[in-house]
Amino acid sequence: MNRPSSRYCSLLLAALASTDPTDLLGLQAFQVGSSLPPAWNAAPVRGQRAPTLTVRDSAGQRMLRLTGTGTAGWLFHRLPSPVVPSSTRLTVSWRVLAAPPRADLRHADTDDAALRVFVVFATNGPLERTPRTLFYTTGAAEPMAYQRRSFRSGALHVIRMGPNVASPTWIETTLDPFLDYQRTWGGKPRAIVAVGLMQDTEQTGGTAMADVRALAWTSLP
Repeated sequence: MNRPSSRYCSLLLAALASTDPTDLLGLQAFQVGSSLPPAWNAAPVRGQRAPTLTVRDSAGQRMLRLTGTGTAGWLFHRLPSPVVPSSTRLTVSWRVLAAPPRADLRHADTDDAALRVFVVFATNGPLERTPRTLFYTTGAAEPMAYQRRSFRSGALHVIRMGPNVASPTWIETTLDPFLDYQRTWGGKPRAIVAVGLMQDTEQTGGTAMADVRALAWTSLP
């Protein structure tokens, strides 16, 4: 996973706002065959080709498919209003149909993933060029609880998410970005200003295919 460029940071701040504060993808209202959900933007990682994005339908339910071989790219959504620290969680329904066969998050030259769900926090003034970002990443050969700072920047942190095998079975994962912020950087969590999805296979040159059918804010009872 390469360090985000200044263009990535600018695009995050320029992305269009969604009118639905809970359902972040809004796939049910989007046309099958489209490449982007409403209010989302896509960009390749600098110097790379972007994965293919396609909205699909299965038994009346929409999903977003990310597919690539030796590619790397971002799909991101600037929130209409920052989400402040609270009991809010982020729930994602996902599956990996093909994972890069040599991926291993523990090493820079094999740091690939079929799917990463990332959460971007507000910066602390104009001099902080790279926003603190959590990358919840589908697993490979590393242990289940594996996490680490990015190989490129202390502002980026990788947390393994889910099993390490490809399967047609859907997995629903509830993430707690504010708690993970405290565990990673300490102090009071900053507001969340953007969320996104990523797929990268440029390190290993492998093939990846992942589906996401829901990405939504949820609250504890």
